[in-house]
Amino acid sequence: MKEIVTVNRMRQIETASDEAGMSALRLMENAGSAAAAFIRKRVDVHGRSCVVVAGKGNNGGDALVVARKLLEHVGMLSVILADGLPNTGQSKEMLNRLLQLGVEVLPFGADQKLVSKKLAAADLVIDGIFGTGFHGEIPAALQPLFEQINHAVAAVFCLDIPSGVSAESGLAAKDAIQGDFTIAFHCMKAGMLYDPGRSYLGELQVVSIGVPDDLGDQALADGILVEEEEVFSVLKKRPVDSHKGRYGHLLNLCGSTRLPGAAVLSAMGAARVGVGLLTAASPASVLQSLISRLPEAMVLPLQTDDDGLISADNRFEILKMLKRASACLVGCGIGRKDTLSGLLEEMLKSASCPIIVDADGINNLTGRIEILHQAKCPVILTPHMGEMARLLAISTDELRENRIEILKRFVKEFGVIVVLKDSVTTIFEPGGTLFVNQTGNAGLAKGGSGDLLAGMIAGFCAQSIPPLKSAVCAVYLHGRAADFCAARQSQYSMLPSDLLVDLAGIFAKHGL
Repeated sequence: MKEIVTVNRMRQIETASDEAGMSALRLMENAGSAAAAFIRKRVDVHGRSCVVVAGKGNNGGDALVVARKLLEHVGMLSVILADGLPNTGQSKEMLNRLLQLGVEVLPFGADQKLVSKKLAAADLVIDGIFGTGFHGEIPAALQPLFEQINHAVAAVFCLDIPSGVSAESGLAAKDAIQGDFTIAFHCMKAGMLYDPGRSYLGELQVVSIGVPDDLGDQALADGILVEEEEVFSVLKKRPVDSHKGRYGHLLNLCGSTRLPGAAVLSAMGAARVGVGLLTAASPASVLQSLISRLPEAMVLPLQTDDDGLISADNRFEILKMLKRASACLVGCGIGRKDTLSGLLEEMLKSASCPIIVDADGINNLTGRIEILHQAKCPVILTPHMGEMARLLAISTDELRENRIEILKRFVKEFGVIVVLKDSVTTIFEPGGTLFVNQTGNAGLAKGGSGDLLAGMIAGFCAQSIPPLKSAVCAVYLHGRAADFCAARQSQYSMLPSDLLVDLAGIFAKHGL
C-alpha cells in the first residue's frame, strides 16, 4: 500500500519525530544520505561531473547533505546557492559541514556565466531549490537558473519534489524543474499525483528518512494510492450456489428525451459489474433504446413533462420502487429543474439504501446543497471539477488549487462520499482519508464516460459492497479498462461503451 501525505501532515510528522527524539537535523542527514544512496544505485557517478543546486530552506539543506555524501565518489562537484545563504538552522549547519571539506560553493547571483558553464558541463544535477514549501511562481531572478537546469543534458535528480511544482495541488509554475528522477522523502506528497505536476517527476522513488514508527495519530497518512491489490481484495469469486437475488437490485433513475444515452451507458456499467437485478426507470422513449442494448434490464416507464424530462407525477412509483432497491443511481442525463430537485430531496429523505448522485443529479443540488443534511442513507456524489465548483459556488481554479482541504471539509460537513473526477480522480470520505486513482487516460474525455462510471459504482453498491469500497473499485477498474481499450483502439477512437469489453477481460483475467 502506497501512502500519501499532505504538506501539513508532513510538517506534523517532522514535529512529532523531533519530540520523539529524532531531531530535524538528523532527519535532514537521513534524507540526504538516502537520496545520495539512491543516486549512486541508479547511475554510475564515478568520475562524473555533479552540480548540486541548493535553495536557502531545508530542501537546500537536504541537497547540501547529498553533496557531502557524493563528494568522494564523483569526479567533480560544485554547489550552487540558488538564492543566497541558508536561512534555517539545519541548512546552515549542513553548509558549514560542507565548507569544512573544501567544496566549491558558488552563489548563483555572483557569477551567472560560470554557473551556466557548470550546468552545461554537468553529468548530474541535484535539484534542492524549493521542495514542498513552494507555491505560486518562480521569482524572476531565479528564472534563468531554472531555464539552464531544464536545458542541461545532465540527469536531473529532484529532492522530495521538482522545484516549481506545488506539493499540495500539483500545479506547476512556468519553468518548473523537469526531473528525470524524483526522490520523495518518507511518503509521496499529494501534489505529485495530480496533473500537471506528476509529469515533472520522471522516475519516482520514495525513501525512508528514519521517521519513528510509534508517532501515533500524528503520523497517519492522509491518503492511499489505489492499486490493483486493494481492488481485488474486495471483489471475490462467486459461490457455485449463487442466484440473482444475492447480488442486489439497482434502481437506475436516469435519462431524458434529449439524453437517452446516459441511461443506457449507466445501466450497462452496472450490469457489467455484476448486479443481480436492474430496473431502469426512464421515459418510455429512452427505454426503447435501452432494451435494445440491454435486454436483461427490467423497466419502469416514466411520464415526461413538456420539456421531455422525468415528471414529478412519477413520484409515487419511484419512491415505491426505491423501497425495493438495494442501491439507486440518479442523475445521469435527467436534466435540471426545480421539480427534479424536489424529487431528489424526497428520495434522500426516504431511502435506506445507498444513493449515487451523478451529473444532473448534482446540478439539481446546486443552490440547495443543504438537502444533503436531510439524507437518511449513504450518499455518493460523482462530480467532475466543474460540477463540484458550481456546487460549492467557487471557481474551478480555486478548487484545483486546494481540492484536498476543500473536499475534506465538505465531506465531513455533509457526511457524504465524493468521487471528484479529473485527469486524476480522487475519492474523499467523511473520515478524512483520500484515495487517489491514476488509472485512465485522455481517451475518457468523451461524453458518456462519467455515466458508465456512475453505473459501475452503483452496481457494486447494489451488491452490498460498502459504498467507499464500491467507489474505489469502480474508479480503478473504469480507468484500467480505459487503458486497455486505448491500447486496443487508440485514445482518439475509443468510446465509453467500448470499455465494457475490456472490463469483462479484466474480470476474466482475475478469475471472476
